[in-house]
Amino acid sequence: MREEQQQDDIEIPDVAEDSDLCSRDPEQVPGNKFQTEVLNDIKSQQKAKIEEWIVSSFSNERILGKPLAGWAGFGPGGATYGRWEQRSAEPADAAAKAFEIEVTPEYNVAAQIGDKLELTCSTIGCESPSFSWRTQMDNPLGGSVYNNGSTSTLTMDPVGFGNDHEYLCSAFCDNVKKEKSIKVDVYSFPSAPVIEISTPLNVGEKASATCMIPKVYPSERLKLQLEKDGSVLDMKEFYEEVSTKTTETKSLTLTFIPTFEDIGKEITCVAELEIDEMEFEPKKRQTSQRLSINFGPQNVNITVSPSNTTTQGETLMLACRTTSNPPARIVWGKELEDSSVQHIIDNDTLIIPHAQMSDSGLFICEAMNDATNKTERATVVISVQGAPRITEFSIQPSTTVQEGDNVTILCSVESNPAARIVLRRKSDSEDTVLYSEDGVVHISSVTFLNAGNYECEAENALGESKMAAELSVEYGPRNTTISVTPSTTVREGEAVIMTCTSYGNPSPKISWTKHLISGELQFLSEDATLTINNVKAEHLGLYECEGVNQFGREKKAVDLIVQVPPKDTMLSVFPSDTVKAGDSVTFSCTSEGIPAVQIILRKKTGGADTVLVSESGRYTIDGAQLEDAGMYECESSNKLGQQFKNRMLDVKVPPQNTTELISPSDNVDEGENITILSTTYSNLPPQTVPQKIHPSNTTILSSQNETSTLCRVIKTDTDTYMVACNETGNNTDVIEIAVVEIVKETDLMIPVIVVLSCLSTMAIPALAILLYMSRKSKINGSYSPVNTPKPNV
Repeated sequence: MREEQQQDDIEIPDVAEDSDLCSRDPEQVPGNKFQTEVLNDIKSQQKAKIEEWIVSSFSNERILGKPLAGWAGFGPGGATYGRWEQRSAEPADAAAKAFEIEVTPEYNVAAQIGDKLELTCSTIGCESPSFSWRTQMDNPLGGSVYNNGSTSTLTMDPVGFGNDHEYLCSAFCDNVKKEKSIKVDVYSFPSAPVIEISTPLNVGEKASATCMIPKVYPSERLKLQLEKDGSVLDMKEFYEEVSTKTTETKSLTLTFIPTFEDIGKEITCVAELEIDEMEFEPKKRQTSQRLSINFGPQNVNITVSPSNTTTQGETLMLACRTTSNPPARIVWGKELEDSSVQHIIDNDTLIIPHAQMSDSGLFICEAMNDATNKTERATVVISVQGAPRITEFSIQPSTTVQEGDNVTILCSVESNPAARIVLRRKSDSEDTVLYSEDGVVHISSVTFLNAGNYECEAENALGESKMAAELSVEYGPRNTTISVTPSTTVREGEAVIMTCTSYGNPSPKISWTKHLISGELQFLSEDATLTINNVKAEHLGLYECEGVNQFGREKKAVDLIVQVPPKDTMLSVFPSDTVKAGDSVTFSCTSEGIPAVQIILRKKTGGADTVLVSESGRYTIDGAQLEDAGMYECESSNKLGQQFKNRMLDVKVPPQNTTELISPSDNVDEGENITILSTTYSNLPPQTVPQKIHPSNTTILSSQNETSTLCRVIKTDTDTYMVACNETGNNTDVIEIAVVEIVKETDLMIPVIVVLSCLSTMAIPALAILLYMSRKSKINGSYSPVNTPKPNV
């Protein structure tokens, strides 16, 4: 807002009237000058006066006798613009004397780009002053103004290149104006220099060190210097470079070759911004960095505690020392028999607790610096003494081989001092020492006899060691045997155990078979032991056991004999045990028994038996006679016992030698009784049938017990009579009976005589029977009296 002021005769242009122009950013005003814009808008007739006014406005408080007011108002972007306000020029002598202005800081100020800067304008002796700020040539303020009572503060945050001006603060109090200016110089020196060293730094290898200082202004006033332990290595000034309104990063690079003397020293970069007309701190910055220079391992050495030569069981400590930067990585190794190196541990100290002989050898300490890619080594020989230790006792190519293979027996011994090595084959009776060369034995084309336990013995002055190994030789079945308990010959009813043993590797599989009579094989069992309880005759035969494995088979047979006492003895008679005289008769005796039975045929005769001459138990009678009849016996016997069988032979003989006894006579008187008693030699008992032969008629007489009776014969009974015999044949005897006719007389005695005669006839047959039986008993092959048929009467 503008206060109305009384004007003098000279008109002062009110530049604020052009509000549009005042509100524009100076950078957007054509010509980039605020004043130029004003001049172009004033009437041409006032141009000279305005120019004079503008020129004098910064050195006089009055233009043409008129007081000037300060700037007021603010433009875009924090830039401050204003307009001139004409105040009353009435003198105020009393107020002017007390009214003073102060600007803080008091002197010119150097402001670092990016920092915050405050310029404070304060008054004394005025209750309500008014303030205005402006720059030389009326450039934008580049900050913000804050008025508070008697204080006005211009704040630049952050300070930039646009703040590199002289600033004027104007204070007005009751038409009294006070002004004071301050110069702001900008620079940029925000941080210490940075040292960059090419890594890694290795002794003797080319390297570089670069000193950099960032965001410097004005860079042409910069001086960089690299130093080492106070000695200047290199220096650079940038005054010849073209100055620009911008911050820059400047650097200085030094190329050098590190040496051992450089190890641990510091390199320093010194940056100095030499601006004498500015007062700021620091004008000199520096940074130091200690040189870390790598070098490979040096002076590698090994110490052994307690000694390089020790006894088994003690603890060894091997220490490897070296100098290196960075510290070397220590690797312990041991040289093997093939000259290769076995890695043990990554450590500078190697501890071997309970040292063994296997720990003897060349130990290698390698010191490696990965930064320099350099390696140094040192070696030490360790000797551990102790009793022998067998490290390997092997059978090659395997502990199980096939018959015919070649075998090597190897015994490796660890011993210090050297040991004496002995190889032997163990045996229940006596061990066999094998000839060996350095603990090695070769066996060509092994057999099952080479199988068994082998032993390696190693001995030195400190002790001995033994180790065993077993050689297994695979082969087909052999030496197959059969053992029979109690014997291959057993009695029927006993138990027999047959055990088959077959040697082979792997163990043969046993199977039992029996040879049948047909020629076929009967499978029995797959057990090694075949048991037969209650042996029978059918168990007799050839038994075979077979041992089988993948390398072959072998058989063994045994004949089992079953001893059987005679049994099933049978005596047969052909064609029958009852024959006719004259027929042929065969006796056949069969019997079973083991061993073979002996057969004897006998004819029983009541007293001493008659042994018959037989062949294979057969005896034949050609033309059997009555004397051949009787009891026959078969005896079957072996050493286990005997058995008997009997058969009765009955020889049927037709009647013969027939005789008749006529009682009282073959010539009798009529009326008498005639008894005809027939006797004959025969088997079966004869059947006597007397017959009366007549040319025209044959009369068969009744007969009982070979006796026929004619009672009270008459004349007509005179005739020829024939006696017939049994079924096996006939034997006749013809008799003549004559009856004398008697003249009949009456006689009372006749009935009595007849009765007596009849009674006498009963006694005669009885006598005849006794006679017949007596004769029969004397005939060989005849029936006994008990069995003799009763005679027919």
